[in-house]
Amino acid sequence: MSKTIDIGVEKDHIESLSKANGINSLAELLWNSLDADASEVHVDFKRTGIEGYEYIIVRDNGHGLSYEKAQDIFSRIGGSEKKTKTQSPNGRQYHGKEGKGRYKSLSLGDFVKFTSRYEVNNGISEFTLSIDRNHLSKTELSDLKQLKKGEGEKGFTVEINNINIKNADHALNAENRKELEEKFASYWISYPIFKIYVNGSELQFSSLIKNTDEITIDATVENLSYKFIVKVIEWNFENKKKTYLCNAQGIPFEETNLGIRSSIPISIFIQSVYIESLHRENTLDFYESDETLTSVMKAAREFAREYVKKRLHEYSKEFIEDLKQKGLYPYKEPAENVFEVSKRQVFDIVALQVHEYLPSFNEQDDKSKKLTLSLLSEALENDSKNLRKILSEVIELPEEQRDDLADLLETTSLSNIIDAMTVVKNRLSFLNGLEQIIYDKDLNKHVLERKHLHKIIVEETWIFGDEYTYGVDDLTLKNVLKAYLKDCLNRDDFEDVVNTSDNQDLGTIPDVCLWQQYSMGTAGKENLVIELKRPKLDAGLTEMGQIMSYASKVSTDKRFPKGKTRWKFILVTKDVAKELAPHLSQKNRKFGHVTEGDNFDVFILSWGDIISEAKQRHEFIREKLNLNLQDNEEGLEYLKSKYKKYLPSDF
Repeated sequence: MSKTIDIGVEKDHIESLSKANGINSLAELLWNSLDADASEVHVDFKRTGIEGYEYIIVRDNGHGLSYEKAQDIFSRIGGSEKKTKTQSPNGRQYHGKEGKGRYKSLSLGDFVKFTSRYEVNNGISEFTLSIDRNHLSKTELSDLKQLKKGEGEKGFTVEINNINIKNADHALNAENRKELEEKFASYWISYPIFKIYVNGSELQFSSLIKNTDEITIDATVENLSYKFIVKVIEWNFENKKKTYLCNAQGIPFEETNLGIRSSIPISIFIQSVYIESLHRENTLDFYESDETLTSVMKAAREFAREYVKKRLHEYSKEFIEDLKQKGLYPYKEPAENVFEVSKRQVFDIVALQVHEYLPSFNEQDDKSKKLTLSLLSEALENDSKNLRKILSEVIELPEEQRDDLADLLETTSLSNIIDAMTVVKNRLSFLNGLEQIIYDKDLNKHVLERKHLHKIIVEETWIFGDEYTYGVDDLTLKNVLKAYLKDCLNRDDFEDVVNTSDNQDLGTIPDVCLWQQYSMGTAGKENLVIELKRPKLDAGLTEMGQIMSYASKVSTDKRFPKGKTRWKFILVTKDVAKELAPHLSQKNRKFGHVTEGDNFDVFILSWGDIISEAKQRHEFIREKLNLNLQDNEEGLEYLKSKYKKYLPSDF
């Protein structure tokens, strides 16, 4: 005689367990079948004439559920043997653990009947359980029926009626089939012995996987060592781009967004017994607060980014070869160093994306294509970060693909190499050009201190040291310098010079010097003050006395506390008078370091000293990377091109 099992739990709680979208509800039923060692699972459904469903049936050939276990499981929430055991009788890793998955089926329909057939004493026994959404706390359990010998086969069947059309469409629509297949792909790689059919059509796994790659990450937690296998699976279809947190066998317990932009369809599967331990402790839902797991996920995303970059470069080869044959490829000469190789690799990826996602590109004639590709190569030559603007405003690449590509370029080592090498190349070119306008007699006679040199050097303070690359203006500093200007340097035309039209674009340049302020972190700030002399003037004892007096008075001004402020004063000139030679080379001091105080240092350096030292810092990198750089004449052209508005008109 059948009986009613009262679970003794509030309806609202059970209702919350039945919430799931169609794909996840169906996946939960499929996992239950696989946990029961099924080798075949069939999902069958019948549509009605009004785009509804008559029924949904999920049946498998697993070992079924015994009558005794059914009474135990359906009499309470949780308590599943999966919570204490991690493997099925045939050795498969369990997916579930709490015995709550049965209620997910209610999201597909209001009435669910479970039929279990299992082997007992060389025969098959059968019983049914029924759940009604209108009576969630009660389960109807039939009597146990012994089938006749040779009648029936073991397995489990779930029949769902009074279908929720929206969720059923989500679960059964052919367009979503691949999302379902994606959920089981990693498990299929570990256990390729099961098949799933939907209305007789077999779900595909091997044919949907285009490529895979993996790494192993080791981590130690409380003196225990764990291995994390990170798999990147590339699909033959457009997917939802997820990261799956799985046990060691690839069974996903949690899913989240991929975490990176990718223009190719990939998923990340992170597999570890550590993840399974969090799952069984009911803490995996809070994975974002687990330092070990978040660290592994970060490394997994970096691995995936590198995978995407590598694959895009591979895909670009055929397209790029076609461009070369047509004479459209902008790089004519072979790559001679790592800089050129890297630049071409990034260009190939960008060009491929434009080719694939910009329909109008393929409609262009060869001349227009060549112009577009040249524009891309020019952007890379100067700064890869400018590509976002080029792709948006000029080429008009669709926003999603533009963002995917920009994210890839901003995180890839290739674009970092290009940007770094571009900086080195441009800096060395600048130094060559600067050397020309300082020491070439035909040029330096036209170069003035404030009108020309000031305006150029304020943009290139890195030449005094890379710690002086980025600085800020400070009104107090300006006022301190101004206060001692006339007294120390015999200059009283400060405001006149600052307000002249020649200096309108130079708010950081008072009359006497260039000046900027740089953070030293908790140690305070350092003020860099540079007194420039026009190329035709050499520095002697008079100029040294002026800068030393200026440094002494400025550095003791109470507006800048000594304990948190350091000062560096540099007098820069084309040449230094012989009388200064003993002061420039002092024992235990760097060349040019003429004096120091508690919180300041004074240097007198020629342009040759500064340019030579700056070249040495960058030449080391150039030699390591075998960069071909411009000669002096080309360096001058670079300087004239970049600072045309700051140089004499007859240059």
